[in-house]
Amino acid sequence: MPASSVTQTSEAAQRYASALFELAQDKGALAAVYKDFRSFVASVRASKDLTTLLDSPAFGRDVKVKALGELAKKAGYSPIFGSFLGVMATNGRAKDILGAEVAFDQLYANQRGIKRAVVRTAREMSGAERARIESLLARLVGGEVEFSSEVDPSLIGGIQLRIGSRLVDASVAAKLNRMNTAMKGA
Repeated sequence: MPASSVTQTSEAAQRYASALFELAQDKGALAAVYKDFRSFVASVRASKDLTTLLDSPAFGRDVKVKALGELAKKAGYSPIFGSFLGVMATNGRAKDILGAEVAFDQLYANQRGIKRAVVRTAREMSGAERARIESLLARLVGGEVEFSSEVDPSLIGGIQLRIGSRLVDASVAAKLNRMNTAMKGA
């Protein structure tokens, strides 16, 4: 996920996500709810009007409930996910829905044993480079890896890799900074 699309997750959003996850798992609808949630977030990111609806206090709870219910029906979301949207809006938590998706996504990845990684390079990677890195990451973590890539020209060259809280910085910029620090200390 690119840094520009990072969403803050409130404690309330985490609780709602956890409740949805448990319910979807109990009902055998985890994959469907995951798909619906991703589709909903894509719709929000593509629609300024939908973003405004979720975030603005100018729209009352009843308006949000009705609008999200119509959207869920039109999009063909599962009943569990449609009800989830309604409950969040009814409880005045529509602005936390995107944060709940982040928490739900993490729960889903943990349940499936998927590790997430972010790869930053100075230039766009080719398909072969992406495949090679994905293969290396899968061997490194010993399982399935989903990774996103970001381009940061300030790295000059090389790569930065973040898996969870671990960062491996093999960029030219980092090497130059280490050399600069070493020379100042000499």
